[in-house]
Amino acid sequence: MTDQLGEILKNTLKAIESGKEEIFFIAETSRTETHRLINELSQLKTDITEIISQVDYQEKLERRLRHRLMEVNRAHQEHTNKQMMEAYTEAKDAQVKLQLLQQKEVQLRKRRDDLERSLGQMQVTIERAQNLMTQVGMAISLLQGGVVEALQTQNHEQRLEMGLRVIKAQEEERRRVAREMHDGPAQTLANIVLRLEIAEKLLELDPSRVKAELNDLKNLVRANLQDIRRIIFDLRPMALDDLGIVPAISKYLDNFQETYGIKCQLRIEGREKRLLPAMEVALFRLVQEGMTNVAKHAQSTRVDIHLIYQEDWTIARIRDYGRGFEVKTAMNAPGEHFGLVGMRERVEMFSGRFSIQSIIGKGTSIDFSIPSSQEGGMTN
Repeated sequence: MTDQLGEILKNTLKAIESGKEEIFFIAETSRTETHRLINELSQLKTDITEIISQVDYQEKLERRLRHRLMEVNRAHQEHTNKQMMEAYTEAKDAQVKLQLLQQKEVQLRKRRDDLERSLGQMQVTIERAQNLMTQVGMAISLLQGGVVEALQTQNHEQRLEMGLRVIKAQEEERRRVAREMHDGPAQTLANIVLRLEIAEKLLELDPSRVKAELNDLKNLVRANLQDIRRIIFDLRPMALDDLGIVPAISKYLDNFQETYGIKCQLRIEGREKRLLPAMEVALFRLVQEGMTNVAKHAQSTRVDIHLIYQEDWTIARIRDYGRGFEVKTAMNAPGEHFGLVGMRERVEMFSGRFSIQSIIGKGTSIDFSIPSSQEGGMTN
């Protein structure tokens, strides 16, 4: 029976993973098509602006020539047949050209509207594919994570709930990284490819401009490399493994201060010590999430971060001096403060304590504590 169940799980996993690949292919194809539509729409908007200008000019010309034709007709005794025919031909040609331009403008506007609708549909498809990939990823993690074993234990409900929380945190983290990679390095790399194609054409048409183009590309690549390094640091700061939580948080706060212009002050109390790796990662992520919340919502010019080492607990406090909010409302209906709910859930996963105090117009204090499990001590 166990072998049959294992085989069923194996086949189910294989089918789900195959489906995930298909979903990924649909998402990537949609992104490529979206990029093409954006470029086409941009060019189309330029064409529409140009055709509107042409129509305006032609309308004025057509009115002037029609007015001239009326004057020639009124004073036909003073003009030869040839002059009258020329006036008529010019007015008629201007009218025909105006109609053609107006028709072209209508067609371009219709094409623009169609493209905007298609672009909206593509973006919905991408979003649905991403959500579906997250759900499929959670299903795969559940199957791979030994849910069957969990169900066989006495505390299977608690284990399953804990497993679901871990999986949810993992998938949210993956989605965040995917979004950052797509909005940052992926877009920049697409731009680099486009600029390289331009440089390739310039090499044939105007070699003197290639050097300047390559210079810009070099700066673009450097900026992209910096973005990738930042994302890698966010994923797993090397200082966290090598030196511990305090240097990792300190480096993160330096980057945060430089990025957002918000002054950060870190204060350590108690005897610094190494925690279990999972707890150090959790503590770092909690500080990271709290600081992200400050940057997005607090409108504060400075933040105080207080890390307290006790024998059985490690406590952290993030204090800003911004606009504040109604805590009960935010936690019951998170909205823009959804990150705070995630922080609370992460703390609860470690049987920790979590609290928020906030005063409108005066700022917010986020306190969280997780049980310490010392691997080795180190002094300040």
